[in-house]
Amino acid sequence: MKKSLLMFLAVFAAYLLQAQTVQRTVLIESFTNASCPPCAAQNPGFNVLLGNNVGKVAVIKYQTDWPGYDPMNEQNPDQVQTRVDYYGVTGVPNVRIDGTTNAGTSGSVTQAMINTAYAVPAPLQITLTHSISADLSQMTINCDITNPNTTTEWNVPNAYLRIGMIEKDLNFPVAPGSTAETHFTYVMRKMYPDATGTLVAPIAAGATANYTWTVDIPDYIYDYTQLAVVGFVQAEAPKSVYQSAISQPITITGLPNTAFAGNTTGNTGICDQNLVPAVSVTNDGDVDITSFTVGYALNDGASVTESWTGTLTPGNQVDITFPAISIVGQVGLSYSISEINGTYPDIYAFNDNIAIQQFGAFATVPFGETLTEGMEDAANYGVPANSVATRAANEHMMVAEKNLFGAPAAIGGFAASEKALFIEIYNMLSGVTSAITFGKLDFTNRDTNMMTFDIAYRQYQAENDRLRVNISTDCGLTWTNVYDKAGTALATIGAATGYFVPQSANQWRTETVDLSAWDGATDVMVRFDVTSAYGNNMFLDNINIAGVFVSGVEDAILDGNVNVYPNPASSEVNVDFTLTKANNVSVNVYDVTGKLVATLLNNEVLGAGVQNVQWNNPASTGLYFLNITTEEGTITRKVSVVK
Repeated sequence: MKKSLLMFLAVFAAYLLQAQTVQRTVLIESFTNASCPPCAAQNPGFNVLLGNNVGKVAVIKYQTDWPGYDPMNEQNPDQVQTRVDYYGVTGVPNVRIDGTTNAGTSGSVTQAMINTAYAVPAPLQITLTHSISADLSQMTINCDITNPNTTTEWNVPNAYLRIGMIEKDLNFPVAPGSTAETHFTYVMRKMYPDATGTLVAPIAAGATANYTWTVDIPDYIYDYTQLAVVGFVQAEAPKSVYQSAISQPITITGLPNTAFAGNTTGNTGICDQNLVPAVSVTNDGDVDITSFTVGYALNDGASVTESWTGTLTPGNQVDITFPAISIVGQVGLSYSISEINGTYPDIYAFNDNIAIQQFGAFATVPFGETLTEGMEDAANYGVPANSVATRAANEHMMVAEKNLFGAPAAIGGFAASEKALFIEIYNMLSGVTSAITFGKLDFTNRDTNMMTFDIAYRQYQAENDRLRVNISTDCGLTWTNVYDKAGTALATIGAATGYFVPQSANQWRTETVDLSAWDGATDVMVRFDVTSAYGNNMFLDNINIAGVFVSGVEDAILDGNVNVYPNPASSEVNVDFTLTKANNVSVNVYDVTGKLVATLLNNEVLGAGVQNVQWNNPASTGLYFLNITTEEGTITRKVSVVK
């Protein structure tokens, strides 16, 4: 910090020797995240410090997209990322003071740091004001930059005026991320005209440059009464901030305020495709509500709306039910309210309960005979095809890639693919269970069915985080457990308190589960249940379910059993069989998708007697099928490969 401050002082030395200066307002830029445990621990004290220095500082906080989910970032990720890249921020929390001082974490900022920066005179004066249109749709921002020196022009190359609309004080009723943090301050919502800013031209001695914008207010604002504006002039090298200012929130009264809630009741079972969307609207203000428009959207699709008119007096509620819809797969219902009393948005979102409601249902017929799920085709932060997740929060169980964690290497199974199913036990409260269910499979034409999946998991210390796999053939009315491991038996790597993200092949293990008890069954559903003991993270990948196709052909040429060993195998697979007479023989290896991966014999003439064929160095972990074909037919055997 001392070196940065000395550099900052040097930049202004020429001005301070000959210029007339004014009192500095210190710019505090903070990088934080709603799912960051260190942020949640340090921000309360940091906010108290900022509150004790209201007259000295202008503050703007950027909600980043790591280490976890943050809805405030999701609403404006690109502009936040521009500021992250500008400073090269690699971890949160992180605080910059007047551009050049990296103060470290929010818990590291002290009164002495603020006092030191405040004592540095500023070569510019900024007067910043804003106003909001009567219908709350637009904001007009006015910024005057004055050169207080009456004899010398202010002329700094590549200096930019940066303007940020903020919400000064937000108190979420429920934590928006995976930590317990609910209080957020000075949150950047939008930068104008963009995150780069406006180039500031030279300002003549004693002159004032004016900048004015009239801009649309974003539709994701939580509390219109907390809208404020921060402005600062910053040079590109060495990122010095010459002056900053804040325009405080404007008092807004006498406007309608609703308490709005999504009120859809879930379907009766995982095979029930009927859903009836519903909402409730309560007048939570002090003026009558005479009209509004409500709507729902399915998986961020087009909104289905209903208009209401009447008289809803303060404290009263009206319920609105939409026509029934049919759903298949994982479905998220989001809700909206607008045009309150004709023109107004909902001015205060924190008395609303409009979190996306998750529902799921499967088709009445099986989607296939096998399952091959490598997660690569699944949407980031979503779930795989033909699956439905039941979870307290999206991040508790979702498909993720390395960029979510800022990880340098691929996070997929055995570090061989980009994506995996991520279960964030690290931030799941103890006792919470998240589950993912795969839709119906038809085993009618298959026997010796088997499932393999890859897992990476570590304990935080000695917790018994638990993974269970269950099978149902009656649409989830009853379940049979086929896999149950917890704690050290489940772990694939030793315990550690750091936030676990797999980065190497040796952090993974392949598990094999016998499903032959369901050979010939229809409507077979598989569910993975993860119950947190507040330990560390889990990753699942390459979930494969397959069996041997029942052809009805029995090869009389092959005498006795066909032996495949070892099984599971890692570096070499032996195939032993006996021929009753000489015959043309082919031995081929297929993966669970039916793709040919190896030919061990290609229509070669073999004599009667015991035969041995080897499959050396299988390339990848997974479930494979060995087809032994003679002139009379084919026999298939399964083999599991683990690395």
